[in-house]
Amino acid sequence: MQNTGLAYQAPTGTPATRYCNGCGNGLVATAAVCPSSGTATGMGLGGPVPKSKTAAVVLAVLFSFWTWCYTYKRDSAKFWIALGVSIVLAIVTFGFGIIVVGPAFWIWAIVDASVKPGSYYTNFPNG
Repeated sequence: MQNTGLAYQAPTGTPATRYCNGCGNGLVATAAVCPSSGTATGMGLGGPVPKSKTAAVVLAVLFSFWTWCYTYKRDSAKFWIALGVSIVLAIVTFGFGIIVVGPAFWIWAIVDASVKPGSYYTNFPNG
């Protein structure tokens, strides 16, 4: 059994309650990092690290699609789509495309953060 202080593998004979997303090894329920692959499990020392729906909505209002960095583990595709389209339009239309698409991404981010249930944030990333 390897013990890193933050996480350790479930001892042989002890059923694993979680599995690493990186390598598939069994982990104990409170493991913050997989000892084999070093992959973060999204768990703090006391359990899942909760997010706040209020913070997500405020970030969406202030920073548009950048709010998806707050919940990146589950919303990375939305973030990269919005960023990629914004960059391509800025290059192709010399910045004028952002005037049209920018507000659309902003509204999308606000609506997306607002309609998700509170459990999505409090149980993040497993909510």
